Amino acid sequence: MSALAGGLLLAVTIDGEAARGHAAALAALGPHPWGSPRAQVAAQYVAAQFRAVGLGDVRLEPFITDGIAGTNVTGVLRGPGPEWLVVGAHHDTAPEAPGAYDDGGGVGVVIEVARALVRRPPPRTVVFASWDGEEAWSTRRATTTGSRAWLRAPGRDLARMVAALDVEMSGYAPGRPVLHTIAYADPRREGRAVVAPGWVVRAALRGSADNGQPFGVLDPRLGWLAQPGVRTFRVRLYGDDLSFLQAGHPAVFTSDSSFSTFYPWYHQPTDTADKIAPAALARMGQAVLGAVQELARTPRGASVEADWYAVGTSVLGRGGLLLAGGLSLAPALLVGARAGGRALPLAAIRAALFATLLWRHPVPALWVFLLPNLAAFRPRAWNVGALMPAAGLAVLGVAAWARGMASGLWLAWWELALAGALAVLGLWGVTARGARKPARKRRAAA
Repeated sequence: MSALAGGLLLAVTIDGEAARGHAAALAALGPHPWGSPRAQVAAQYVAAQFRAVGLGDVRLEPFITDGIAGTNVTGVLRGPGPEWLVVGAHHDTAPEAPGAYDDGGGVGVVIEVARALVRRPPPRTVVFASWDGEEAWSTRRATTTGSRAWLRAPGRDLARMVAALDVEMSGYAPGRPVLHTIAYADPRREGRAVVAPGWVVRAALRGSADNGQPFGVLDPRLGWLAQPGVRTFRVRLYGDDLSFLQAGHPAVFTSDSSFSTFYPWYHQPTDTADKIAPAALARMGQAVLGAVQELARTPRGASVEADWYAVGTSVLGRGGLLLAGGLSLAPALLVGARAGGRALPLAAIRAALFATLLWRHPVPALWVFLLPNLAAFRPRAWNVGALMPAAGLAVLGVAAWARGMASGLWLAWWELALAGALAVLGLWGVTARGARKPARKRRAAA
């Protein structure tokens, strides 16, 4: 982004106090789960605020799923060209929670981002939405019913939808805005996952950083570990991005709760307006504003792009991950070739196993085996340092299971067996010290 464009963007700021006011107004209704009369009042409140900030074509959109009625809200900020973005949150709550944080804070941020963008419209149309039924899990019938119904509604030109940005739980003072790039089950490919596409993440990271409130990825402290974590363990958390990704549309959700800094009153009667902070809502608003501005000028990319790894505002894609993995095999193959005997076949078998795992799951495979691969020149390749990434991933998985945040693995049983065989081969023998011993014995015999 040019300095001029960055300056213009920074001139538009988000009012955290106003966002908190919206969250407080919604929380004052008390719990308002999907299908309740209070949820209808919440929808009407959001519609009134969309009109007040200057959005056009504001609509209340009723739907029925599994016999339960709900209401979505939509408002539009028109831009040039036929392509459009979605920025949304959800106005329903868990059954016992007033929902100031989940998701009154998210709705407040969306309203105030809309207000800011009306003053300085982006180069693409932005559709603002507030969905009902995100907490439909409580009925034991469905998930994210409102956004799923919204996508199925007639008249939407989904082929021209660029991406969706879902604003979830916002306003926690100790938290920091992160993109929750969680892997979800892909209904079109059994056993595989859908993840926010790398190009969407790249644009959101770049835009938020340019606007002075950079997003992290998954966790402000543990993002480097959480990225292979969500591709290894099946995480139980989700947002309305679930509906979009499972329907084949690019999407990501954001929150300022994360694994290391999780909102303690989540889904509780104590999720009240006094728990959320205007400064935290302003941070989230600035990050979302920057992300929307960048997405509004970014060419639409692939709908499916699950394999990537983010470092700062850079995102390494599948090609880069595969190249890095392939290059990491060079030390072990070279050591095996120099040693001769059984060392080279073992190195080749190890390379084949790693390549298979790398092709199937690039991020976890690189995370676990990159250091051991590169350590082949060292006397003891599988030392404590080389094993630390794998140990960290295991600790994260156990902790997530203990906190009820994970419920399974993305790797199939045969992929786990393959990883185990790869580890055994590494421990057994293709190391510089192990390779040199036969050579010394041959010289002694001579």
